[in-house]
Amino acid sequence: MTSNFHQNIFHGDPSTNTRLLKILCVGRVCLDIVQTCIHFPSEDSTQRSTDYRWQRGGNASNTCTVLSLIGQPCELMACLSGDEHVDFIRNDLRGYKIDYSHCPMIEGTGCPVATIILNSSTGSRTIVYHDRGLPELTFKNFELLNLEEYSWIHFEGRNVDQVLLMIKRIRDYNDSLNCTHDHATDDRVPITISVEFESPRAGPRLLDLLPYVDVAFIAKEFAGSLGFNNMNEIIRNIGQSAKATIICAWAEDGAIACTPCGVTIRSTAFPPRRVIDTLGAGDTFNAAALYYLNKSKIELIREYKDQTDRANNELNRSKNDTSNNNTIGPDVEENLDIKDLEYRRTKFITETVLQKTIRFACYVAGAKVGLRGYNGLDVIVKDILQQDCFS
Repeated sequence: MTSNFHQNIFHGDPSTNTRLLKILCVGRVCLDIVQTCIHFPSEDSTQRSTDYRWQRGGNASNTCTVLSLIGQPCELMACLSGDEHVDFIRNDLRGYKIDYSHCPMIEGTGCPVATIILNSSTGSRTIVYHDRGLPELTFKNFELLNLEEYSWIHFEGRNVDQVLLMIKRIRDYNDSLNCTHDHATDDRVPITISVEFESPRAGPRLLDLLPYVDVAFIAKEFAGSLGFNNMNEIIRNIGQSAKATIICAWAEDGAIACTPCGVTIRSTAFPPRRVIDTLGAGDTFNAAALYYLNKSKIELIREYKDQTDRANNELNRSKNDTSNNNTIGPDVEENLDIKDLEYRRTKFITETVLQKTIRFACYVAGAKVGLRGYNGLDVIVKDILQQDCFS
């Protein structure tokens, strides 16, 4: 199930010391109480549900679930309530092999709860949410992280002032890598920053994050709150002026993406034969896109590392071969000077990579809405990844 790229990031030999760089998702975790009904209940009525379940929810939490199922090492950073539901949340995180070691535990407040009605006739989901007073993450929580553990950090768009401070710390870390002199032996990688713009409650203020991110996921719901009615309006009004890569999924209409240089790319949707459960479809799309982009990033960095190794070997041979008085050719010197390529956070997002990314994400999100929850998604994704168009 797991792709080979992250088994050993730089040297490809599982017997050597391996650095499994994680994707960190920063945001919210909650308890989902899900009822499935044949029809959405009318007001002031009583109706039996056909199915009922508890599950761990929240955007960042769901994104981690899908990343882990695909095989990507990941970590969730979210406040955890110390109430009676904490064991359920932690056990479920462990069951999906999601690292939550940096989640602050908050005593004296409740776990956020989302009550969800799934309409099995239409596939729609209606969510009623209560945060129960659980506070947001702060920069003080975030600054405890060792950033060398991550290749990518993804934020839910919320708590803008604190997220801006977190992003500044990441950018300072990336700048420090550019100041490192020994690039041939330094196996740290720059962290790519992405943000999900999803909550209409955050309002236009959320767009204050846009100038500081590398990849922006614009959700249909958030776009609607800004008065945009389709994907094209997102690209015209946000994508063309942003320095970030813009990705926008629009349910059955598929997805669109725009590179910082203004190239627009589209993918159709890939719906299942029958829509069963749309809850978490957007989070699934985002996770699949993060996986594929991060995969492409690590592969490119590994390629540059290999180039450096080859150039160093050639340089050493040239220095040692004194009998022929060989000099170091300009091609060798040029290959050694790859700092700018190696430490650019977005160099890997080519038109081809972005096209494959949103197509893959549409495939995975389409598969998810044909499932109850996420059970079986890992098997389906394995089959999708084996298709030639994603190799």
